[in-house]
Amino acid sequence: MDNKNDWVTHWFTDIWSKADGRLLAEYAADPFNFHLPGGRTHTLSHSEYLNFISIWCQRFKNVRFSVKDVINDGEKTVALYQCTATYNGGWARIPARKQDVHMTGMVMFRKKNGMISDCWLEDSSFDVYQQLTKYLD
Repeated sequence: MDNKNDWVTHWFTDIWSKADGRLLAEYAADPFNFHLPGGRTHTLSHSEYLNFISIWCQRFKNVRFSVKDVINDGEKTVALYQCTATYNGGWARIPARKQDVHMTGMVMFRKKNGMISDCWLEDSSFDVYQQLTKYLD
């Protein structure tokens, strides 16, 4: 991955892993549209987004992201990622067992005037649920 995509790596390693508001302000419009699996869309201020990330970071500790590929097409950037973390409890009423989980996903960003205006997240939440509950085993 070349330097023009460094911001994508920082999105995961600094904004998602550390709730870095300084970098969020540098990269994303305030507010911006956050699109979740299932078609839900939330227009979030930076404060609201950082709150969302902070809650996620309480539930998943020791987060390690790896950006596997980045595809740029005009105003759109797609990133494929993998992540490992230790589940700390608080998600979907699943008790904490300090269990390591593996996640994968794709994020598509749309930029307007150099700032992220939209962020679509598609992730492996169901697979994480399965890892934690063994529901389908």
